[in-house]
Amino acid sequence: MGGITPLVTSALPLAGSVINTVRSTSNNSNNAAAQQAAAQAAAELEYKRQQDAQKAQQQAAALEYQKQKDAEAAAAAAAAREYQRQQDEAKAAAAAQSLDYQRQQDAARLAAEQAALDRKYSEDRTASERAAAADAAARQQQAQMAAEAQAREWARQDQLRQQDAELQRQRDEAARVAAEQARAREMDSYRSSQEQTLAQLRASQEAAYQAQDKEAQAQLAQLTAAADAAEKRRVEALRQNVGKTRASLGARGVAAGDGSGEAILLGLTKDTQTERQNAQAVDQLKQQAIQQNLDAIKRRNLLEQTQLADRQKLEFMSKYF
Repeated sequence: MGGITPLVTSALPLAGSVINTVRSTSNNSNNAAAQQAAAQAAAELEYKRQQDAQKAQQQAAALEYQKQKDAEAAAAAAAAREYQRQQDEAKAAAAAQSLDYQRQQDAARLAAEQAALDRKYSEDRTASERAAAADAAARQQQAQMAAEAQAREWARQDQLRQQDAELQRQRDEAARVAAEQARAREMDSYRSSQEQTLAQLRASQEAAYQAQDKEAQAQLAQLTAAADAAEKRRVEALRQNVGKTRASLGARGVAAGDGSGEAILLGLTKDTQTERQNAQAVDQLKQQAIQQNLDAIKRRNLLEQTQLADRQKLEFMSKYF
């Protein structure tokens, strides 16, 4: 039993070294996957980047699965070797119980074999570590080169998209400016047409008003002339009536300065004044009617102009706003 204990003691570090190798390989794989995932998360801006990142993730998963399979195979081989070693130790222990000499010989042989196995395990572990490191470095370099190429392609596509967007913006801006200019010209033309229509209305109204004003002035002149003629007739009739009345009064022996004669003459004068006032009142009413007609024409013209301006304003607003 004393010869078996060193063999077991020397085998435990070997198993721990194998487990540490598997764990180190797994940690390296996890670090590579984390870097790949970080690269994927940074490239999720567009659909093409997501597809490329998904493809890279699938490749990384395949590599990780292969590495796990290799690690499991290595662990199985180590377990098999450990089992064989334990069997050898059991045989050695059985032999040591029967023959101490044989035990010593077997222990020496097992020690030599164990030393050889340790060297072989160490060499295999070193070679595996170097191969894994070289493979990881190659994969990392390849992934970096692919990421750089993809980044350059994305940058080129972004630049092309920016150029297209700028060209489209310039075309839209030119179209907008042209549309605004055309709209401004159309608005000016429409406004000029409306102003011309309003000016034509004002001109026609002014011409009609001037004609009506001339007619009214002619009517006023006729009224004035008729009033003057009527006044002359009244004065002449009053003079004739006064002469006739004085002659009649003188023939009857009544003086014009007497109370009755003077009353008769005053009556004639009063009748003439009443007739004059009535005629003036009628003439004034006729003049007021003529002036009211002119004022009504002015108000109607102003109302028509205001209505036309308001209607044009509404039409302009509804057409362009």
